[in-house]
Amino acid sequence: MRAIKRSLSKTLLVLIFVLFLPFYVFAISCTVIEVVDGDTFCCIPKEKVAGVRIHKDGSIIVRLYGIDVPEMDQPYGIEARNSLKELVAGKTVRLEVKDIDQYKRAVALVYVGSLNINLEQVKRGYAWAYLEYLDSPYISEYYSAEKEARSKGLGLWKQANPTPPWEWRKIKRQEKSF
Repeated sequence: MRAIKRSLSKTLLVLIFVLFLPFYVFAISCTVIEVVDGDTFCCIPKEKVAGVRIHKDGSIIVRLYGIDVPEMDQPYGIEARNSLKELVAGKTVRLEVKDIDQYKRAVALVYVGSLNINLEQVKRGYAWAYLEYLDSPYISEYYSAEKEARSKGLGLWKQANPTPPWEWRKIKRQEKSF
């Protein structure tokens, strides 16, 4: 009887671990070496990050969680990249890794000290709150920040009707197929 209880306890613990594993967030320190665009950068992690692609120089690619910025060939794409450069270039950042995406990039909340860089890009008007991919604790804060940036006409919101990057990418894909 004891053996059955012990076996059931172990099974229950494994089941709980497996069920809650997708919600586990792990934090690492990383030194930013290159800013690719307004929501992506390369950094050298201080710890190993399981599941991400590691380049020859030891760097990984980080995609900012919960936001989407203009593409580089889209209006305000360069400004969004410059804003992210100002915030993180050459700095040691803390990543709260939320996911590893299909391209093996770390999708993370990024902090410099206590400053949430993802949210800051939205507040500055260089990013949309990507509501489809935000978890509930962040939706209202990111959406409110986007609304405020819109009302103040900050960054890309200086445009009357900016095209969201997901629509821009769709248009570009359709143009290539013709």
